[in-house]
Amino acid sequence: MNQFEIEGLRQELDVVSVGFGPAGIALACALEDEAEDNGKKPFQRVRFFEKGRDSTWHGAFLLAGTDINHHVFRDLVTPRNPRSRFSFAMYLKEKGRLYKFGLLGRPASRVEWSDYIGWVAAQLKDYVSYDEGVLDVLPVAEKGILRAVDVVTAQGTYRTKRLVLSHGSLPRIPEAFSAHLGGRVFHTSQYLKNIHLGGGPIAQRWLVLGSGQSAGEAVAHLLGAAPTTQVHSVHRGVGFRVGQLGQFPNMAFLPEQVDYFHQLEPARRSEVFDAIRSTNYAGIDADESQALYSFMYEGEVSGHQRLNLHTWSNVVSVEKVGDAYSVVLRDSNTGLETTLYVDGIVLGTGYEQLAVPPLLTLLQPWLLRDADGSLSVDRHYRVGLQNSEGLQILANGTSEKTHGISDAQSFSMVALRAQQLTDALLATQPRQLAAVVPHPNRSMAARAEARP
Repeated sequence: MNQFEIEGLRQELDVVSVGFGPAGIALACALEDEAEDNGKKPFQRVRFFEKGRDSTWHGAFLLAGTDINHHVFRDLVTPRNPRSRFSFAMYLKEKGRLYKFGLLGRPASRVEWSDYIGWVAAQLKDYVSYDEGVLDVLPVAEKGILRAVDVVTAQGTYRTKRLVLSHGSLPRIPEAFSAHLGGRVFHTSQYLKNIHLGGGPIAQRWLVLGSGQSAGEAVAHLLGAAPTTQVHSVHRGVGFRVGQLGQFPNMAFLPEQVDYFHQLEPARRSEVFDAIRSTNYAGIDADESQALYSFMYEGEVSGHQRLNLHTWSNVVSVEKVGDAYSVVLRDSNTGLETTLYVDGIVLGTGYEQLAVPPLLTLLQPWLLRDADGSLSVDRHYRVGLQNSEGLQILANGTSEKTHGISDAQSFSMVALRAQQLTDALLATQPRQLAAVVPHPNRSMAARAEARP
């Protein structure tokens, strides 16, 4: 039984967050650090609702041999508070791998990074309700004035005046495939759950759509799964491209670039985003590019080609044929059509943030929009509202159109954004304070410097 059930307050919460992935966990870290710094909790009734059974990071796509593409200092807390007990360094210290990691000479693996995120989430379990996804957000209005929202889950309805959208981006599903989703047609976010459908041997003929890191990793994994696997790698452009890893283009992820991006007009933001999207989208690592090209070349040498590249190709149609699929491709330059027959389809098509999150559909009369139709979100991540009093909605990792590339699928601003969200929450009204016992890992210096 948790504290809300004990106090009988399950129906009214001070802060509600939709989702407890990295963005939500980072916010919980900031709230917990705030509590420990002051010896008092800023809010007594905070709840993060997570539809998953745990906070495993990309659990269905944790492939062996893959690593993260950002520096470990861009963890859940370090840019905000390097002394936080939730840092990757503290994780390594507790696991007894601090010195050994220093000798590694490469980024953290995705498996280790996921373990780190799970380690942090386990320390914040009192904040979260797992297996309780948010089904709907209902307006609570009086004479047309929006004053609160009711957050509906399978377990109940919770009223709040502070709602944080931490649910992240949605898998991008091309229209031609949407009617066939399930079974052996799936997005990379469901990869390991579907690749061995029925527990039997892996299917032999695959189509992988996409030119980004996830598509490349899926191709490599399928080719390595069995010596007879055939993979058709389909691209709208020239094929796989190496992601832009240079220092200068990646300055787009610096915190001050959020200020620069946010002050631009929506049309200009879109142009800037397109100019720098190769730093985070539609690109693969140089070593993966080398490995895939070498595999394809050696197939040509041996006469046993298992990796088939289809460039400048758009998917015209997909049809189920028995247990297989017929996929028609059209060359965007010549118009020539090719029909492929495959047993399974992997969509390495990335993620997207919709102009208005589906959960806010019923709040649309009160939502302010930018010229491009997306939500109006101020620099401090507050969603613009009209005819509203006392309600605050915050965007936590769902505002790449207003805040730029670092607000997409990136850890770059996770920690600093969590601080701005915390500050925005604290500014709404006088704090509701409850005593907190300092955590034993908290340093004496940190306690001495804590604000009164």
